[in-house]
Amino acid sequence: MTWQSPIGETRAASVSVFRRSFQAYSQWKNQLANTIEEYRSWLKTKKQCTSNIDARIDNTLTLLEKDRLTVAVVAEVSRGKTELINAIFFADYGRRLLPSAAGRTTMCPTELLWDMDRKESYVRLLPIETRGQDETINELKRKQHSNCWIDIPLNVKSPDQIESTLREIIQTKQVTDIEAKRLGLFNPQTQQEPKSDMIEVPRWRHAIISFPHPLLKQGLVILDTPGLNALGNEPELTISTLPNAQVILFVLAADTGVTRSDMEMWQHYIQGPQKQRQRGLIIALNKIDALWDELKFPQEVRKIIADQRTMTAKTLGLDEQLVFPLSAQKALVGRVKNDPILLVKSAIVPLESYLGDNVLAMRQQIILETIEQDIGQLIEASRTLVAQQIRNIKQQLSELESLRDKSADVIKQMLEKTRLEQAQYIEAIDKFQNGRLELKKWKKQLHQQLNLKQIDSLITKTYDEMLASWTTHGMSWAMKTLFDELRYIMQQIIISMDETKKLIRDIYRNVQRDLNLTTIHPPKFSTMQYRVNLEVVYQEVDVFRRSPTLTISSQGFVVKRFYSALAGRGREVFEDISKVTNEWLSQALDPLITQIQEYKDAMEKRLANLKKIGNSKNTLDSRIADLESQYVDLARQLTTLRNMYNNIRINPSNSSQ
Repeated sequence: MTWQSPIGETRAASVSVFRRSFQAYSQWKNQLANTIEEYRSWLKTKKQCTSNIDARIDNTLTLLEKDRLTVAVVAEVSRGKTELINAIFFADYGRRLLPSAAGRTTMCPTELLWDMDRKESYVRLLPIETRGQDETINELKRKQHSNCWIDIPLNVKSPDQIESTLREIIQTKQVTDIEAKRLGLFNPQTQQEPKSDMIEVPRWRHAIISFPHPLLKQGLVILDTPGLNALGNEPELTISTLPNAQVILFVLAADTGVTRSDMEMWQHYIQGPQKQRQRGLIIALNKIDALWDELKFPQEVRKIIADQRTMTAKTLGLDEQLVFPLSAQKALVGRVKNDPILLVKSAIVPLESYLGDNVLAMRQQIILETIEQDIGQLIEASRTLVAQQIRNIKQQLSELESLRDKSADVIKQMLEKTRLEQAQYIEAIDKFQNGRLELKKWKKQLHQQLNLKQIDSLITKTYDEMLASWTTHGMSWAMKTLFDELRYIMQQIIISMDETKKLIRDIYRNVQRDLNLTTIHPPKFSTMQYRVNLEVVYQEVDVFRRSPTLTISSQGFVVKRFYSALAGRGREVFEDISKVTNEWLSQALDPLITQIQEYKDAMEKRLANLKKIGNSKNTLDSRIADLESQYVDLARQLTTLRNMYNNIRINPSNSSQ
């Protein structure tokens, strides 16, 4: 069923600014996809759509279709983060979608999204008992039909059923202290002994809510995280989930400012692991309505709020422009009751505007860079090839025009000149083949360095050392040693890759110089992303080694968590770079090979033209007419390709939406 807002048009003016911006963002992605499909059709028409290129186009279109903008909302308990989610994203439903009543809080990480594959509304719950397994949450997510998950359908026609079902995410249960220790939720050495043998723990480890809200259907994902204790107990949140979010919205309370637990969460789980990404960190200074005082003048209240904003920014070491004082509760009420005065007073619109203008612009830029590096390179290569074809035709036309009323001796001289070019071509191809042989050696070395078996061997060795360790220090040292070795391997890969790229550039340069070809460049490839990804994991290992998890949890639990999450994520970095490196190496010379083939075809056509004209000058005029027609067609193609290239490079942040 298509989700429809139950509110009327009378509240249209209060619809979230972020929602309008996100809808424009979705339309922009559709326009990109249409341009890419247009380019694929052009390639097929010209019989240039190889299986490799077709796969690259499919991958890019899948990237656009499955693109997700993840906003992670992080806060200590009782900061109003769930109310903020309701106010920004779901106020037009006319009620609270997520439970946020006083005294009740989100007990497990909760993802709100639209399941693009199943296209069904449901709540999927992962029991807390799965913490005793070796598999990570992400691994369990990939098991669509796993018995580990409990699915509850959502009836979008029944707000009451939705509300009651979503209350599951705040449920707890009683387990024995033995069971709590086994699950890594209690350590008697660092936590106070319970008054009874039973301990209260969250009922669920993770929740996924698939809901057909327009924003979610367009690719928005909202991650509602529990408080500080839950972040420490579920390290996968800080190890992989938070770093992968495009936006981290850290919620504080204006009436308390930055508390000790807020600061601990900021330093250990947000600012520390996120040092590589200064953009995408936003502070919501919530509950400013607690500072409203009817006995004070409005300007006095505004100054109090402004001072709290300044102090918060200074304490967290952020630009004050990234701190947004607001009242989520008043914003929600203002939208539900269509009260524009209260909505303005809640001060939520500046935060929404920042999300729409700055954060979406950042995401758009990332997509643009990705597409330009892949599809943009393909279109540019096609443009260069068409331009070279135009140049070849102009050269042929010039030659044929010069043959009018020329003697057989002149034609014979031009034949000899073309045959000399053939000899130069053969010599250039010999050099090209020698370059390919040298490239083959570097490919072999890279394949050896990218062999995942050596990574698996190091991880297994570390796993055994951690289990054999008698001290926390020993386990910590084993973690550090593993990632020091992984960093060294990455550095060797980078050195080999730099040499390989230099060799490929030399191959291009030599062939283009020898044959006087238009300059085109090899497909771009950078290792920077993988270096940064490994460095981020390295820093997260550093945080994990110093976190309370290492001391409050049993040895077996710590080893499992490190092995399945951190070590596994380190392996994924090498798995990713291995895959993309192999793909890049397989197609690195493709544009040059196409260019060489085009040169060879043009040379053979010129030779055939000269032979025909030498035998009969009657074919000269018809051949000139044919080439002029080809020239006009190629000029149109060049314009079409230029427009496609410009379309995929348009930054909507710099144009009117």
